[in-house]
Amino acid sequence: MFGRRNKRRTIQNIREFLWPTMGWQRTFRYVQHRLVRIKDTTGSIARGMAFGAAVSFAPVPGTHIASAAFLSWITRGNILASVIGTLVGNPWTFPFMWWGAYKLGDFVFFALGLPVREMPAEFTWNNLVHEITNDPLELFVPWVCGGFILGALSWPLFYIIFYRIVRQARLRQTQWRVHRLHKEGRKLTEPQKKHGKHK
Repeated sequence: MFGRRNKRRTIQNIREFLWPTMGWQRTFRYVQHRLVRIKDTTGSIARGMAFGAAVSFAPVPGTHIASAAFLSWITRGNILASVIGTLVGNPWTFPFMWWGAYKLGDFVFFALGLPVREMPAEFTWNNLVHEITNDPLELFVPWVCGGFILGALSWPLFYIIFYRIVRQARLRQTQWRVHRLHKEGRKLTEPQKKHGKHK
């Protein structure tokens, strides 16, 4: 019922994901609008979004939504908000998030005297699949551990940021509704005042 009349091709979906046709500012406002419409507490929404953002530090694409939804479910966060929160992890931010995860994992494993292999100069999707399936211990495991640590450390910050965003969005919506009610009230009372003057 709500699907697109003309379905996009795969390359169009990728292009839209990398650079929305409506622009980043309008996209951000649209996401805010969607968040405000979620019928849940501000804290629950912010908690879910924080999990969605935090799990994006783990270099395991394809598991972020499931992980964020599960963590939100066991902590009574909003599951839909957790899915929206995973948008923090995207092709523009993954290189920085995953680089930080690798560096932290490398530091922790080196401090513990555990082996860590150097990151290849050129790392592709095929390299990632190979590391997961063939030799995960010396590179992928420290990398994932670093991602989990960064996610745990960043969760409180994400929660504060998203809590303020949702609260401000809801405050603006409330103010808009009050302003609209006042405007409609003036429209109803002005004809009566004019009619009284003519008498």
